[in-house]
Amino acid sequence: MRQVQFYGAISLDGYLATKKHDLQWLFDTAGGEEANTDQFLQQVDTTVMGRKTYDVTKKTMGNKLLFPDKTNFVLSRTRQGQETDAVYTKHSPVELVRQLQAKPGGNIWIVGGGQIVADLLAEDLIDEWWIQIAPVLLGEGIRLFPNGNYATCLNLEEVVQYNQLAELHLKKRN
Repeated sequence: MRQVQFYGAISLDGYLATKKHDLQWLFDTAGGEEANTDQFLQQVDTTVMGRKTYDVTKKTMGNKLLFPDKTNFVLSRTRQGQETDAVYTKHSPVELVRQLQAKPGGNIWIVGGGQIVADLLAEDLIDEWWIQIAPVLLGEGIRLFPNGNYATCLNLEEVVQYNQLAELHLKKRN
């Protein structure tokens, strides 16, 4: 079965981005260029993200095609259909991931976090995590783990330092 994986960076106090979806704090943190991103991307063929994450990522990448060798699903209540590099869907994250797992393919990357992560965790659907932690305190913003009903224990597989980033590699306990 296809693995569902989260890969992303947070501030030391658990935020993915500022309230205005700004990621400059992450770009200002040394180490991102050393991380294993390319290796991670080789084993996924599908991404799942929210519309705001998609929009911010596109803007950050200078509106280039987003992960052109992947099938990119964007969860949106308002947009539907397909663009050059994304398929918009009204499915819940849980419905979409279960549909994707039932089909052959590579692993599924959960991009971004917040409610998507909380919904998938509540159904025990995330198999593996790579979380880079930056030594930055934001004080407020968009949390990777919002309040929710998803208490779980994970196994710590590895901790790697990339300059100023500490990466935790975790797996779900069976």
